[in-house]
Amino acid sequence: MVPLHQRYAMPLKWRFGEGQMPENSERIDHAERPDAPRRRWGALVFGLCLLGVMAFYAWSVIEVSRSLTDYLLIVPAAIVGALAALWAGITDLKPPRGLMAIARPRLRDEAKPLALLVLTVLYACAAPFAGFDIATALFIAGALFVQGERTWWKIALAALPGAALITWAFTDLLLVRLPVTFL
Repeated sequence: MVPLHQRYAMPLKWRFGEGQMPENSERIDHAERPDAPRRRWGALVFGLCLLGVMAFYAWSVIEVSRSLTDYLLIVPAAIVGALAALWAGITDLKPPRGLMAIARPRLRDEAKPLALLVLTVLYACAAPFAGFDIATALFIAGALFVQGERTWWKIALAALPGAALITWAFTDLLLVRLPVTFL
């Protein structure tokens, strides 16, 4: 028995013979359909660019490192980030199947990545002036709002303790000097 998600994944093309429906059916290949989803090469290119940036960053840290602590903090993070970017690019390269192949995302959904990118740039610009703790709380709240959360108390419940935890981790555990306002 074929599972439902595979049975209805692509339209079936029947071969009719003498007015009877045949027992064997064949799936339509992506190349046979003019409206077939195409591979998204942009995701792979972005993943490769991000991989290059992280590799350059890790190499620059290795060149100027003062101690083993620099290696332990930066190099594993760069490796994990580079591999995650490459994996995301490769998995996004596959054309969508099933319902994702026929569903068109809303314009609002397509604008979310751009809105998050703008929010990240605003966060980086505001952190030195507003303070790391306030900027982080506003960034978390804004990111949740962009992703669709509309309940104010849930946003506040995630943003305030999240910003406090991140600020505490950087200032007390990792001993990073940050411009903070309250903590």
